[in-house]
Amino acid sequence: MHLSELPLAIVDIETTGGNPVYNRIIEIAVIRIEQGRVVRTYQSLVHPERFIPPTIEHLTGIRNEDVATAPRFRSVADNILEILDGAVFVAHNARFDYGFLRAEFARHSIRYEAKCLCTVKLSRKLYPEFRRHDLSSVIQRHDIICVDRHRALGDAHAVKDFLALAQHDHGRDRIDAAVASILKTNTLPSHLDREMIDALPETPGVYFFYGEGGELLYVGKSKNIRERVLGHFSASNERQMHGQVCRIEFRQTAGELGALLLESQLIKELQPLYNQASRRKRNIIVARRELTKEGYATVVLEEIDHVDLDGSLPIVGMFKSIKQAKEFLLKIARQRQLCRKLLGLERTRGHCFPYHLHQCHGACMGEEAPESHNVRFDRAFVDRRVKAWPFKGGIVIDERSQENAGEVFLIDQWRLVSGFKYSDIGHEHHLKSMHRFDYDSYKILLRYLRDGRNRRNIRVVPREEFEALLNQSLAPAA
Repeated sequence: MHLSELPLAIVDIETTGGNPVYNRIIEIAVIRIEQGRVVRTYQSLVHPERFIPPTIEHLTGIRNEDVATAPRFRSVADNILEILDGAVFVAHNARFDYGFLRAEFARHSIRYEAKCLCTVKLSRKLYPEFRRHDLSSVIQRHDIICVDRHRALGDAHAVKDFLALAQHDHGRDRIDAAVASILKTNTLPSHLDREMIDALPETPGVYFFYGEGGELLYVGKSKNIRERVLGHFSASNERQMHGQVCRIEFRQTAGELGALLLESQLIKELQPLYNQASRRKRNIIVARRELTKEGYATVVLEEIDHVDLDGSLPIVGMFKSIKQAKEFLLKIARQRQLCRKLLGLERTRGHCFPYHLHQCHGACMGEEAPESHNVRFDRAFVDRRVKAWPFKGGIVIDERSQENAGEVFLIDQWRLVSGFKYSDIGHEHHLKSMHRFDYDSYKILLRYLRDGRNRRNIRVVPREEFEALLNQSLAPAA
């Protein structure tokens, strides 16, 4: 069925905060569309039965005195159900609005379910060339007139206008395919609670699979928690784990960097059963550069439990296992025609075996000058070396999730010194500080810093300012 033929209920809500368990709705608006026409509009303030924080008052313009005489949710629930009845639930970041509404209905023993069309996801599918798809960005990008931003009815009209523009910009087939992809449902194990799945957000973060006895089965991360979790239950090679999952939990992050760092830490700390590749905390294998008495560069593999970064240390590579290290050494021996004997891969008194195949220049028996051999040796390890810290001081990475919330990471010498979430109501610690060099986190941070799109999130700060920010982050939240 084409989008214009579906009954749609475009919903927007304003709330006292971001958690549907603790926070409440303070305003709701619904625009019902049938056969492409608006047939009904509903808007109401809602008494939240709790205090509206000043930051929410400032953001929405809805004050505590405004809702003092507003109806409580139970009084408007029947009107809301009537306008939603049989329609596809449409919202920008639909899981937020849908989750809040379901929670409010559930408090009054009302069960509500609907197919959800998230216009954030629709924007990503139809306009992949753009990086940001929050409602403010969509409004600006498409020159949508939003008379009352951060009020429920104003934002709902902005979503309605975006749908109309999207249908104008794209052909029927593409719109139908994008909508069908978003509305499709995944096959879930029958023993899983559907409400638990519905609560999963379409945001970055880390998720946890628990077994019947409360044992932790798996920890994963994703830029879209809900999509990734549902993907697990579509994978045929994970069926053994599927049958054991009885509970799913999650921790949201502002972006992908926070999810990557948090997942890396939690797998080491919690050792989930099905994180086979990394559930055991392994020591690091370092490759140290040494010189023979004849002046040839050679390598010694050493297993250590941590690394103290020091520019004077002759570490030319780091590996997760002896097997990985030896595979790398064999690779560079072939590519660079390095001597396997000097790389510690062969023990012999004479020439190494590749010498007889003309794959070694004879350094093992002094037939190649040390200077020539050592140049190729050093070049072979360029990509395996721990890169020198590229900044004169520490850096602050600010990864924003929405207008007034995000995560900050204080990084120095490749170490996460502090990581915390912030919002209008304060900050909270989110990641454990790493006092030692962590190779997995190093690789995560290196990839992040190399991506030019992230430069605007990074700020280099002098040492004194860095220390002040650290002390501030460690102070109790206001």
